[in-house]
Amino acid sequence: MELRQLSAPADPGFRLSLDDTARFVHEGYTVSVQVRRATPEDALNYHDYDPDEVVMAGAVTLEGTDVGAAWAVANERDAHDMREALEGVLREAVDDLRRTVARLSARVEETDRKCRAQQP
Repeated sequence: MELRQLSAPADPGFRLSLDDTARFVHEGYTVSVQVRRATPEDALNYHDYDPDEVVMAGAVTLEGTDVGAAWAVANERDAHDMREALEGVLREAVDDLRRTVARLSARVEETDRKCRAQQP
């Protein structure tokens, strides 16, 4: 997967800073990614706690509303693991966006049908 980071330095690769937000374009959508140190409480959700791990959270926002989100855990000392986690977050956030939009579209159509059926 090609990683296109917005407002990134000209050198190859990508930059992720702890407790900062980086923005990437994936399949035409902008995904905001935040990275923070994993905590022992986070580890309850996935496996044993490792102080070298970080939590990556990605979100796609449309019209001021988060409509797609995803997260992953990666070892910050392993560049391959970090890249895989970032790719997964980007892919899953956009997939979640598509599921959310499909669900909302179906609800709008259902509501529209009901309203039309009630009109004289």
